[in-house]
Amino acid sequence: MPTELMTQDAAASTLLAYAFAGGIGEPEGKGVSYALIDATPSTFAWSAALEDFDGPRKPIDRYRVEIDRRSKQVLPPQPIIIPDSELAEAILAATGQHFASSTRFTDGALSISYKVTVQDDPDIAYVVQLRHHGRVASMDSLMNWVSKNIDPRILPVPTVYPIPGELQRQEATGMGRQITRFIPGDMADSLYPGLSHEEKLILVQRIALAIQACWQIQLPEPRLIGELIGDEASGFSIGPDRHHGLGGPFPSVREYLRAHIRSSFVALEKQQGIKEYKERFQDRIEAFIHQHLDDIPLVVEDIPIVAMHTDMGLHNIILSSETLTEIRAIIDWEFVASAPYASLHPMIERLFRKRAANLFGPEFDRADELRDAFWDAIPDWKRWNQSVATQTFLEWFRFGLFMKPEPCLDNDISEGEKQAFWRENIRVVEKFLIEY
Repeated sequence: MPTELMTQDAAASTLLAYAFAGGIGEPEGKGVSYALIDATPSTFAWSAALEDFDGPRKPIDRYRVEIDRRSKQVLPPQPIIIPDSELAEAILAATGQHFASSTRFTDGALSISYKVTVQDDPDIAYVVQLRHHGRVASMDSLMNWVSKNIDPRILPVPTVYPIPGELQRQEATGMGRQITRFIPGDMADSLYPGLSHEEKLILVQRIALAIQACWQIQLPEPRLIGELIGDEASGFSIGPDRHHGLGGPFPSVREYLRAHIRSSFVALEKQQGIKEYKERFQDRIEAFIHQHLDDIPLVVEDIPIVAMHTDMGLHNIILSSETLTEIRAIIDWEFVASAPYASLHPMIERLFRKRAANLFGPEFDRADELRDAFWDAIPDWKRWNQSVATQTFLEWFRFGLFMKPEPCLDNDISEGEKQAFWRENIRVVEKFLIEY
């Protein structure tokens, strides 16, 4: 009888157990970040790293970890790196300049990064990133389009330097390299909590204008919902959603919302450490999905479908070190979508709230003023916020968004403290189920 092949979920569990057992380093006090690089009939290949999520930003040692699907054995991990010889070759091919030195640089969630200097000009530096998720050729095309067509005072992006043949290389290896000009400055997420209220007011208005600039990009018709793909030769196209693994592309907002809610329920089923919450809600949510997911009101189809950088949060905004409200660059164009504009609601709301383990922290002082400043900077979209289409969309979207709470990491907290930790999840889900 043939051996049953390991599933992706089982492989992920094996990977976590391996990492927490010390397979890729000392795990004490750290969490594991991981993402699937490739899946074949014989193996799953993952990028995995141990991270101190509450510690300072620093380069992370990432490993390629393969798991044999038949034997269920973990193969020896291989460091994910770009050697200097390869960096030199890539810099020369893309820029015509000659490699001088490299240092590890702050990584993104799905990449490793190097800062590279060149012999030709000591005042120039580049960032070389090795990516396994983003389509580098598409990212280069989209960023080039933005730099040529949108005022850089509103939406600045680093200059990109495509590497000849990188599309074919990424298709063959599963990993793509992107080269951009190094932009000096400070990451907004490290500075924003400490800005004065007046500085926050200025910055949120500038972020609003940058987001609006994306929303105003002309999309191909008909306006499908999915990943926005750039191609230097053929322009824009829409593919399946890869950021959240929803599938598609979707021809309607209701189909998109159904996929969003179903995906959220699958995540809820898999989530550990929320037993009490599941006992209260899981069966009710499952029954609702089976009985009422076709009841999404038709009015949601009126909401604008727009282009968006779906990860344009503070962690991807570089600010001037001298003028803390000046945006120097918006980076990491890995997740770009064609989607309902209000699907950026959670990212925008984080501008008005403090960070928290439950992903819904307390509001900053005078948060309503920040919220008003953001939307007053883009009044056409503020009017859309007040529409029945947007309000109805957000009810269904937030139901999926808050369906799965984060687990309480402190096992010694009381039942009341758990309920407080999940307060917004409970409020949104309970209200939605009662109403619909």
